[in-house]
Amino acid sequence: MKKRLLLIISVILLVSACEKPAHYRAVLALWNYYESAEIEGNNVNPYLLNVLAGSFADKGQKLKETGEYISWYFERMNYPDSCGLTGTMYDYHIDPGGAEKPSGAYDSADSYAATFLLLLEKYSAAAGDFSLIRKNWEKVQDCVYVIVALQDEDGLTRAVPNSDAKYLMDNCEAYAGILAYQRLCLSLGKERESYFDSAADAIKEGIRVKFFDAASGLYCWGISGGVKSGPGTDVYPDRFAQIFPFLFGISSDSGPLKKLIANPGKKIVAFPLEQRIIIGEAAVRLNLAVTKEREP
Repeated sequence: MKKRLLLIISVILLVSACEKPAHYRAVLALWNYYESAEIEGNNVNPYLLNVLAGSFADKGQKLKETGEYISWYFERMNYPDSCGLTGTMYDYHIDPGGAEKPSGAYDSADSYAATFLLLLEKYSAAAGDFSLIRKNWEKVQDCVYVIVALQDEDGLTRAVPNSDAKYLMDNCEAYAGILAYQRLCLSLGKERESYFDSAADAIKEGIRVKFFDAASGLYCWGISGGVKSGPGTDVYPDRFAQIFPFLFGISSDSGPLKKLIANPGKKIVAFPLEQRIIIGEAAVRLNLAVTKEREP
């Protein structure tokens, strides 16, 4: 009797799992690599998933889950969001039963859009399939429009529409995201748009003029209300932000990256996953080995 009861329960659980939407299962399959599922649900951050899925795509791994996640992202883009901006993406809460609830907010609209464009390029190259992007091309365009819609006269992008805060990391990603979009245009046989080349150039110049501190040879990590933050000595965001210009093609100076790897200030294994991924991607550019257990 006990065995029969256990069998019935197992079947019920299996059927319940199968009834969950495929996108839900794929999103949490990826998210659980970042953060273990909680009993009360999962607060899913698309920026972190973009970085994580991009890392898997670089290795040719988890492509099925990544394709499902990309479809999930496309289907949940805002038209418009609470600020009137189209093509943005909210954070989501997904409960154990599969119910989804958007938070109504995002941490950085410019970075979400930019890293999603970078993910699309990585996924398509790894999968050898551009059909998902071709099918959703108008939404791909809306992602790059998010970036330029947040761009000010100084060339830099604001993190969110209703704030003047601008960040070095976001702007480096925005620059790279625009260029990824331009390469996707070429891959799909579409005309490269000079307008977006100009937008990318303006971001690059804005970073040089507004963020770079000639006296120290380093970058401030943020500007808000006309006040600059950094460069300082803290590991995050000060020292970590310094590797972004090199990683995303703004600068050829790899010195800050080498210093961070040589003296991270704490074990690199203790960094949040997305930071370890970003450090690892930057290190690959120089054939540098990142020793996870390196002591301060």
